Amino acid sequence: MKKIYLLPLTLCLSFFSCDFDQFPTESISYEDVFRDPLKVEGYITGLYSYLPNEGSYHSVAGAMLSSASDESASTAPSDITLLTDGSLTARSNNPDANWGNSYQYLADINLGLENLHLLTNERQNTIDQYIGEMKFLRAYIHFELVKRYGGIPLANKLFSLDDLNIERNSFEECINFILEDCNEAANLLPDPNNIAFGRASNGAALALKSRVLLYAASPLYNSSGINNDNNPLICYGNYDPDRWELAATAAHEVISLNYYNIFQTRAITDNLNDSQVAQYGEENYRKLFTTITGNKELIFSRTASLNNIIEKDNTPVGFTNGNGRTSPSQQMVDAYGMIDGKYIEDSSYDKEQPYLKRDPRFEASIFYNGKKWPGRAIETFQGGEDMKGTIYSKTGYYLSKFSEPTVVISGSQTNTYHCFPMIRYAEILLNYAEAMNNAYGPDTDPKGYGLTARDALKQIRARVLRPQHTDVTGVTTKEQMNKAIKHERQVELAFEEHRYFDLKRWKEAQNILSKPLMGVIIQKIQDSYTYDYSYVAETRQFQNRLYFYPISQSEMSKNKALVNNPGW
Repeated sequence: MKKIYLLPLTLCLSFFSCDFDQFPTESISYEDVFRDPLKVEGYITGLYSYLPNEGSYHSVAGAMLSSASDESASTAPSDITLLTDGSLTARSNNPDANWGNSYQYLADINLGLENLHLLTNERQNTIDQYIGEMKFLRAYIHFELVKRYGGIPLANKLFSLDDLNIERNSFEECINFILEDCNEAANLLPDPNNIAFGRASNGAALALKSRVLLYAASPLYNSSGINNDNNPLICYGNYDPDRWELAATAAHEVISLNYYNIFQTRAITDNLNDSQVAQYGEENYRKLFTTITGNKELIFSRTASLNNIIEKDNTPVGFTNGNGRTSPSQQMVDAYGMIDGKYIEDSSYDKEQPYLKRDPRFEASIFYNGKKWPGRAIETFQGGEDMKGTIYSKTGYYLSKFSEPTVVISGSQTNTYHCFPMIRYAEILLNYAEAMNNAYGPDTDPKGYGLTARDALKQIRARVLRPQHTDVTGVTTKEQMNKAIKHERQVELAFEEHRYFDLKRWKEAQNILSKPLMGVIIQKIQDSYTYDYSYVAETRQFQNRLYFYPISQSEMSKNKALVNNPGW
C-alpha cells in the first residue's frame, strides 16, 4: 500500500531532494486521507503553512529581503551580504534560495490534485474550491521560483524517484503554465466574501495573474535577455508591446471585481491642516498592516496568532527588548516625499530639519531621530540611547513599518494581530498604472476601463495626501510617468519584498544596487543637531549574472539535465 507522511511536508516525492532517513515511522494510506472530508480539509489548510506568515519578515538569513536592495541593511551580521557584496557562488548557501523546499511543497500540492478524486462524499463546490486553492498555490510557488531562476522544470505532476533528470522548461512555457493555473483557479474559487481570511479567493488568483503578466512584460524578460543572446530560459527573446496590454487587462480584471479598495481609517480632505494630514495619513497606512476585519485591501495575506514579534524585532535597541534588526538606508528615507505630494528635491525640504512635513508613509515606516514613540523620543544621534551597545543601526534609522505603537514589549507585555500582505490592492493599482502607461501613456484609456495610469496613482496617494496633492505634477510623457510610477512603487511597497525584484525586472539592479548604501551621522550640539549625509553604511556590488540566481551545485549534481544560468 502506498504511504503518505504528514510531517512537515506531506510527502517527499520531489525529484531533486529526498532524505528518507528523516521520514517518521508512522504513516497512513492515501485512502485514509483523501476519502475523509475532515482530513482533506486539514491537508489543504496545511498546504498554506509553507507560505510566509507575519513572523517571517526576517526570513532571509535572519534579515529582511529589503537588505538585499537599496532599502536597508541588516543591523546584525547576516548571510544576506552574499547577495550584496558579489561573493555569491553556485556552491554558496544562497540565503534566498528556495529550490529544494519549493519542489517538495509542489509535490505535496500535486499529491492532493492527483488524489482528490477519492473524496466522493463531499459537495462538488467544496471539491472545486480545494482544486482551485491547490492550483493557486502551485502557480504562486512556481512564480516564486521563476522570478529567481527564470525557466525551471515544471512540477505539473507527481514525479517518481526514477524521474531524476528533468530539463528546465523555457521562461515562456513556465509563464504560460502559471497563467493556466491562475485562470483555472479563478474559475473554481469563491469570491472574497465567501472564503475564510487567509485562504485564496478568485480575486487572489486574478491578482497573481496580474503580477505574473507585469513581470512578463518587463524589460528583463520582454527582450533578448541580459546578454542579448535570446536565451529562452530567461527571456522571451523579443520585445512585444502587446505584453503590456495583457498586463493592463489582467490588473483591470481585479479592479473590475469592485470588491477591493485602498484601506483608510479616516479620509483626508483638502481642509485639513498639515498636522492633521500627518496624523491621519500615518494612521491610515500603519493600521493597514494590523487590521484584519473590514480590510478590503488585503487580497492574499498571511497572519499568525496575537503576538508582539514584529515590535520586538523592529523597535530601536535602546528600548527594553527592542532588537532593531533592520536599518533603513538614506536612499530609502530620501525616496519619501513631502506632505504636499512633491519629491524632496521639488519642495520645501530642509536638510537641517530633514524630517519635517514628510509624506505620512515616512512617519509610519521609519524610526528617525526625534520621532516620538511610547516612552520617549527616538535617539539616533551619536551617543543617543538607540546608538549604544555592540549592535545598533548601521544607518541612523530603524524600521517602524508594521509595528503598532500601543503594543508593549517589556514588563506587562501586550500583543496584536499583524498582516503580511502577500498581495494587496495598492500593488494591483501600481501594476495597472505601469502596464497602462507602457501600453498607452499616462492619460489614455483606449479600452474604456474607466481609469488611466495617472488615476490609479492618485487613488493610492489619496490614502495619505490631500486630494489637491494626489496628482504627480509636471508629469506629461510616458517616460516621466514611468519614473513617477517606479518612485511611488518604491515608497508604497517598501519593505514588502518587491523592491529587489522590481529593480531586476526593470534591468536597473546593476546600476542602483552597485552604489554604496548610505546612512546619516547625527551629532547633537546642545538642543540642535547636525547631519552628515556622506556616511557610507555598506559598500555594495551587483554583478550582471545575479539577475538570475545560480542553481546550486548540489541540485545540479542530483539532476544531470539541468543547465545553470548565465555566468554561473
